[in-house]
Amino acid sequence: MKHKETIKEFLLKGEKEESFLISDIAKNGCSGGTISSLIYYDDTVKFHDEYEDEIWEELKTQAEDQGVTIPFLISDFSYSYIKMISDIKTFKNCLSWWVCEVIAQRIQSEREDNILLERLNEERV
Repeated sequence: MKHKETIKEFLLKGEKEESFLISDIAKNGCSGGTISSLIYYDDTVKFHDEYEDEIWEELKTQAEDQGVTIPFLISDFSYSYIKMISDIKTFKNCLSWWVCEVIAQRIQSEREDNILLERLNEERV
């Protein structure tokens, strides 16, 4: 059974519960234990399996947007992620951290855009 909550909802809920800051994930990634529930392989593999469809949809979208294949996109992940992949467990870990970072960066970008829009609207008044 696939998870009904989206990854974005997972991140927003975690931030609301003060488990982590989305801005920290967007800036520093997940490899340093930023999301305490995604430190150990058992947890990241479970996360991947629960959100597998969404993760692969994000991979597909990112690859299409960049005009590359999914394998090429993955090969372009940060070196620290690529060097950790040695089996399916570490591959799922890599994808779990990657997707959280991508979506955290998107949320952070949306927040920054909203702040800019608010400032522009205030200046017009």
